Amino acid sequence: MKSILILRDRPSRPMSYVIDHYTLCWKNAGYRVIDHIGLANLPVADVVIVHIDLTVIPKEYVDLINGLHRVINGKILDISRQQFSQLLLSKTDNYTGPVIVKTNANYGGVLDCQYTPFLSNTIHGKRLSNKQRLHIFRLFLFKSIIKNRFLQILNKWDTIESLNPLEYPIFQDIKSVPNGIWKNDNLIVESFISNREDGLFYAHYYIFFGDKELSGRIGSPNPIVKFSNCVSDEEVPVPNEVRQWRKDLKIDYGRFDYLAVGDKYFLIDVNKTEGGGDMNYMDHKYPDEMNLLASGLEFYLDSK
Repeated sequence: MKSILILRDRPSRPMSYVIDHYTLCWKNAGYRVIDHIGLANLPVADVVIVHIDLTVIPKEYVDLINGLHRVINGKILDISRQQFSQLLLSKTDNYTGPVIVKTNANYGGVLDCQYTPFLSNTIHGKRLSNKQRLHIFRLFLFKSIIKNRFLQILNKWDTIESLNPLEYPIFQDIKSVPNGIWKNDNLIVESFISNREDGLFYAHYYIFFGDKELSGRIGSPNPIVKFSNCVSDEEVPVPNEVRQWRKDLKIDYGRFDYLAVGDKYFLIDVNKTEGGGDMNYMDHKYPDEMNLLASGLEFYLDSK
């Protein structure tokens, strides 16, 4: 029986990531799946899947990963927007259109700024269970969201560490961007491409695992298009340029969000630990598509 080890940096709610759904598929296919949190006492397995939900993989995890034989997503170490965004702007650019403010970190930076408590399994010498660690994480996360929301209301942009990724601020032009944003290394400014048709905003997605892939276009009345607010979802071909992004970033599984304007494509988000939730966005297609993507594991198990 082949064994798959999923290396995580923190506990999470059941089925809150796509990898959790893949795990069910693998178990049903007869694989042994091991969940492991942290650096210590890593079990031996045929393949290790890196599931570190941080923008930049910490050095201590990189050192561990480099010592392993067969690793999935072991080379995608930094998904900060400064690394891949084609839409970045500076304060002195001549761009005259609307702009959007995001965090340089993935998913609004809300997970990265709460990383420290999970480097240790103990607090004040007492060992913590995964349930206790998850509770602490939620508490820190809630406090961070409230704190940064107030900073935004008070226009203290230069001290903000995270933003709600569903509500990234959109400004009319570069001149309208508060000066504190330009001073804040946690934030970036991008040109806002309004890919709009018939009253809906559109974005594309590309989901992949090994040699398996699927791609689609979702539409939403919200200018920040997400699966959680979309009202349409249609299958579209995968452009070769988008596949090339995957090669350049050395990512084995995950999801890209991108915009298509004419024959040009703009990568706007890279996900290597895609959220799953209840998977409503997959609708009736969910089981078949999950099974297809999960079968991409065989690409790595069969490789030398």
